Order: sequence, then structure tokens, then C-alpha cells
Amino acid sequence: MIRFPEVARPDVTVVMLTYNRWDLTREALRLLAEVTEPRYEVVIVDNASTDGTLDELEHVTGATILRNPSNLGFGPANNQGAALARGRYLLLLNSDAWVRPGWLEPLIEVADGRGVAAVAPKLLYPDGRLQEAGSILWRDGRVRQYGDGDLANRPEYNFRRTVDYSSAACLLVRRAAFNAVGGFDPRFAPVYYEDVDLCLALAAGPGRVVYQPRSVVEHVRGASSTGGVQSSRIERNRRLLRARWRSVLDRRPPESWRVEPSAMTGGRDAITCERILILTGPRPDAGGTPEQRRLHALVGAAAQRWPRARFTVASLDGEPVTRPDDLSDTGIEAVTSATSWEEWLAGRRYHYGIVATADTRWSEGTLAGAITASQPQAVRVPMAVDADLGAIAGALGRPDSGIPA
Repeated sequence: MIRFPEVARPDVTVVMLTYNRWDLTREALRLLAEVTEPRYEVVIVDNASTDGTLDELEHVTGATILRNPSNLGFGPANNQGAALARGRYLLLLNSDAWVRPGWLEPLIEVADGRGVAAVAPKLLYPDGRLQEAGSILWRDGRVRQYGDGDLANRPEYNFRRTVDYSSAACLLVRRAAFNAVGGFDPRFAPVYYEDVDLCLALAAGPGRVVYQPRSVVEHVRGASSTGGVQSSRIERNRRLLRARWRSVLDRRPPESWRVEPSAMTGGRDAITCERILILTGPRPDAGGTPEQRRLHALVGAAAQRWPRARFTVASLDGEPVTRPDDLSDTGIEAVTSATSWEEWLAGRRYHYGIVATADTRWSEGTLAGAITASQPQAVRVPMAVDADLGAIAGALGRPDSGIPA
């Protein structure tokens, strides 16, 4: 028996679509009930399961269950669930997605912010490998899960940022925003690209889609569907997406990461206005001096003043980042270790418009040569620990405001 709480005024409505694979669905529902604070309701929409799932759902209490006589597809069935929702947020959750303790609050914290329409967690495979830290959208409409198969705790996956798209395997959406764009477009039914289209529609109107790495969810991926990947349907829906969002996609880079690895970072940061690399000493909690702490505060102030920019702080010293720190939680990529800084810089060739140096070691010897070789296009800015923001402001050429990146 799986029991969900009775909540008179839920903040969140969890909408789960089921179609066979009760073994995975049972685990998803069990974990949802066991580790989630009781501020939610559950709506389950079954798309005509044939493996006994419907019988098993009779033993789930506290949830609203809708039984479709036929398989309506992913988008239309989720729209049905959303229509029954009472919460101010919808939480779209696949039946093969397993939530971890503390997963919901970080999503709501971001969703409560100004200009945010949807928030996505860090998705892991059950073996602990990273599955998705947000996704990259290429010019032809193809998508790439950022970090797929990599180590989950690497710093490039541990900072909050705006994304073009994140999978609806687990996606928190303001219900008013979902309704404003009409929910999932039924033209993409039965499956593929409907969540990409939804995220683009949200960004075009109600608000941004944000990746929040402090929320972690495991996802089996593909196990909740049957029949395998259908290439012809993927291609059909990719063309449909490309036709609908041509003006947006034309501003995205081509899918060239297979031949140029640095293009992956370029794709990740394609929606940012400026890219600023700050090369400095230890982060404050790694034993930094008061001057170094002052510099980190200065970086945070710069990110707040120019929220559309991508700030990366790379430290010669410091311990490996194993969790988002204060910088990362404000949308700053904090890199505190690298096997080879020369290789790290080479992996981001031609990426930054501004390189600000606040440690003399970055201005000397092989490191200086690596900066020149990898970022020849960048404006070089000295950044002293007692400086104000004038150096960066001068390099940018203007104050910035607007949607945070």
C-alpha cells in the first residue's frame, strides 16, 4: 500500500503519467511518498496500461487517478493531469524518475523568483552517473543532454543557470505559466520534443527555465515508454520544432561538438550576452585571506549587476568542488581545481570575451601563454582585490540588466 498525504491547500501538484512497467512506477511512487514534505497532491494519469498497473493503482491511496481507455500520448495525457491540479505549481514527474531526499524545496526556492516559469533538477542515472544538467539546443533543433554520462559532481554541472530546455522527466512549472502557453502542444503526440517546445514557449512569454543542481533526481530514462526509439517520429517532430521556433534556433550554434569539444560549452552558454572569466586565488571556505574573500564578494556583486553575463571563476588553489557553493548558487560557475589549467583553457577555446586576472600567477609563464593561445579574442582586465566594478564595466562598455543567466 502506498499512501499520499491529504493536503487541503497543496503548493504543488505532482502529475505522473503511467503506461505499464509497474515495477518502476511503484518505486517512483514509494519514494515520492517517503521523502517529500507533505505540501503536494498527486494526480496519476494511466494511458491504458496492459500489464496489471491499473490493478496495482487500486492500492495507492490519497492520489487522484484518471484511467484513459486508450493511449493518448505523453503531452495530451499530462495536459489532462494538469487540468485536475490545485497547486500553484505543476511537477511533471515520469514514472521511472526516483526522487531523493530534499529534492523539492530547492526547485520551489528558484521558482518563487522573479521571471521564472520552470525549474529542473540535476538528473542522474541509477548508477550515479550524470544524465542531464539541463540540455543544449542546437540550430537544427537537435538536443543534447549536457554532461550525459559524466561525473555528476564536476563544477561545470554544479551551478544554477538559465537553459533553453530541460527534460520533463522532472520539471516544476508554474501552473499559471503552463496554462498561459496552452500546456503541451498535441501536434507532438504521441511523444518526442513536446517538452522542448513547452520550454521554448515558456521562455517566449511567462518566464525562464532554470536548472537547479541542488535538487537531485534519478531517472532510468526511456524505461517508462515502450516500443523503443522511433527515429522517424523524432525526425518529424524535430522538423516541426524547427519550423515553429526558427527565429530562436537561428540564434543557436550548429551541432559541432563531436569535432570541436569546446562547442559544448559554447552551446551551454549560447543564450548569455557576455562571457567573463575571472582568474583568482582560493575560494573563501578553502582558507582564503580577507582580501581574497573581498574579491569573491566583488565577483558576486558583478554577477548581480550584469545578470545576463556568464561568470566563471577559476582558482589556482582550493579544494575540488563537490557541491554547489555560494558562488554557484548565484549562477556563477566556480572552478577550484583542474588537472591541467592549460588543458582546461584549451577546452574552452575562443569562449570568453573578457578575462580578468586577479592573481599574478595567471599573468606569468605557461599560464599566460595558455590564456593568450586559448582566448586571443578576449579583452584582458586586471582586477585588484580592492577594486570596484569599474574594470569589468569598462570592458563590457555598458551596464547590463534583465534576465539572469
